[in-house]
Amino acid sequence: MPASTEPLEPAPGHVQLLSIDEPPHHLQNQKISSGKGTFCLHGRVQNSGHRSYLLLVFAAIAIPAGLFFGFTAPWIWNNISQALPVVFSYLLLLCIVNLVRAVTSDPGILPRNIHTETSIGPGSLNIASSSVTVNCRQYDEDNLIYLPINYCAVCKIWRPARASHCRDCDSCIDIMDHHCVWLNNCVGARNYRYFFWFIWSLSLLGYFMSTLGFVHVLTLNRQKSSSMIAAIRFAPVSFALAIYSALGSIYPTSLGLYHIFLMSRGENTREFVCNE
Repeated sequence: MPASTEPLEPAPGHVQLLSIDEPPHHLQNQKISSGKGTFCLHGRVQNSGHRSYLLLVFAAIAIPAGLFFGFTAPWIWNNISQALPVVFSYLLLLCIVNLVRAVTSDPGILPRNIHTETSIGPGSLNIASSSVTVNCRQYDEDNLIYLPINYCAVCKIWRPARASHCRDCDSCIDIMDHHCVWLNNCVGARNYRYFFWFIWSLSLLGYFMSTLGFVHVLTLNRQKSSSMIAAIRFAPVSFALAIYSALGSIYPTSLGLYHIFLMSRGENTREFVCNE
């Protein structure tokens, strides 16, 4: 007998997937609905459109690095080792590259207007009208993690588990960790690795600058057989950079350790805060 062509009714408790009509290949999502983001270079570079402290972050890195190359690095190059300024330059380059990638990369913006109100009628989705909760991971019998799959009325999509809508970016972000005001961008599935390596390269850069600054001051103290105050007067910029970078590295180091803790739990910031 020929197979029936009538559509089958979804069984109770069954989730029927919606068919998604892909837009023409010449239309990009950032041209159709970009939220509040700012896109450049045909969507290859993006950033949220809000004010942020991004310029302060660049200044906090660039100004001390310039002072280091102007005052401390020449003395280290001529009196200690030429390799140390080269290592510092590599750490600085690594920090800047990861910062730029974290700032300009797509954090995981999900397409909009896929599941519009007209496609969510009776029988389209045999689940609750606003959300459904699924067990995504089990640590032990007494500690289950249930993550909601919610419908975003702004983006008009059923966003995946671990995705969330960012008010600052006005978009749903896949595996959203948080919106970082320092980067003026969300941290999500596609740029989390750049954010993680940025904070750790920044920490290493700060500790290395602090070490070289103290080496400059202590070496002058030993060579001139003078007091520490006199040595600081001979190299005040190096001493100031050493104190500044040592104190400034505390925050990114704490943030890096916190994210290593989250990785060990298999969670992100939003999940950890909501589960506590």
